[in-house]
Amino acid sequence: MSGAKPRSAPSSLGRPAAEKVLVDRPDLPNNGLPQPGYTMRLNTPLKISALALLLVGGLLALYAGLFGLPWPSRFELAWDEEVQLHDARIIHVHIKRSYESRQWLSRRDGIRRATDISFDAGPPFGLFSARFQPEDIALIDQKDDVWYFVLVRPAGTKHAGQAPFLKLAPGGQLQEAGREETLPAEFTHWNVMPDTPNPELVAAFNHTQLRLADKLRHWAAYPRDGNDVMRLRPKT
Repeated sequence: MSGAKPRSAPSSLGRPAAEKVLVDRPDLPNNGLPQPGYTMRLNTPLKISALALLLVGGLLALYAGLFGLPWPSRFELAWDEEVQLHDARIIHVHIKRSYESRQWLSRRDGIRRATDISFDAGPPFGLFSARFQPEDIALIDQKDDVWYFVLVRPAGTKHAGQAPFLKLAPGGQLQEAGREETLPAEFTHWNVMPDTPNPELVAAFNHTQLRLADKLRHWAAYPRDGNDVMRLRPKT
């Protein structure tokens, strides 16, 4: 027995003395263990979404740089138009139409909401102005010192397609004609150019003086309805 090597006594935890025991070391990062490296990997759908967002952002930045920021929800088109009366006189009428945009990125695609007119109506009226909403103006004419204004009601509104007219007599105010009244027989055609075929094409006249020849040329190419012959039936 004297030549036998003594055995190592077991530890108090039942482990061999040679076994290493991990001890909590809150004072060291990761309890003293090596910090593992970490690389974030995106799966395919996330990669596609990220690339799409970058592409959309780049296109919007390019659009804004070339054409400015997206257009406002409302816009206006206005010009000074030569309007020929039934007796061949020509008056100059400032016409402004107000629109509500239908598309975010389109500058001139809109629905007309109102029309404003102003012109020198002569004595005793002087400068006359009026706003029609939602109707559009189709005719301005005068007979026996009375001014007549024919309106067109847009599609989608009550009594759409009808053409009521208003009168302005000396000493009076602008008022709608009576139910049995008709326009003078001399008034046979519209004489105010419509915004046909759409605001985008008539935008070329914005802030210009619209001469009679240019007006009739455009109007012939883009009539409002048929030959734009006016109806003379009583208002219903």
